Amino acid sequence: MFKIRADQADTLADDDLVRRIIAYLQVRMPDKIARHDPFDLRAVILHCFEIARSYAIDSERGLFTFVMDMLAVGPCFHVQPKIQAILDRRDIDEQVRLDRIVDDVDDAAWEEAARITNPAVYWDDVLAEADRNRR
Repeated sequence: MFKIRADQADTLADDDLVRRIIAYLQVRMPDKIARHDPFDLRAVILHCFEIARSYAIDSERGLFTFVMDMLAVGPCFHVQPKIQAILDRRDIDEQVRLDRIVDDVDDAAWEEAARITNPAVYWDDVLAEADRNRR
């Protein structure tokens, strides 16, 4: 009998979600995505998953939302104090937290979140680390 361990199932589920997110980005942002190597896109998305999971965001919908926020707003959006205060509330369901960061956080805080770090430098560091781990 063929059995899959829980960690293997999680990896397969992540791989499937990564493929679907890349497909979504290829449809929604073809010009921005076309120039990126598939390994790089995968590394970026897996990094986003890691950050999301540090806030106990584990559902596909939650992971997808978090990836989109990291890509669209900025890779460190989650450390903006108002946003982080909501994400840190583990007593609240993840989807409620993700809704609240949209509904309860003002535009000024989101603009601040976009300026927290230089995305090009941040993603270059993520990709350099992924390259080191690939070897």
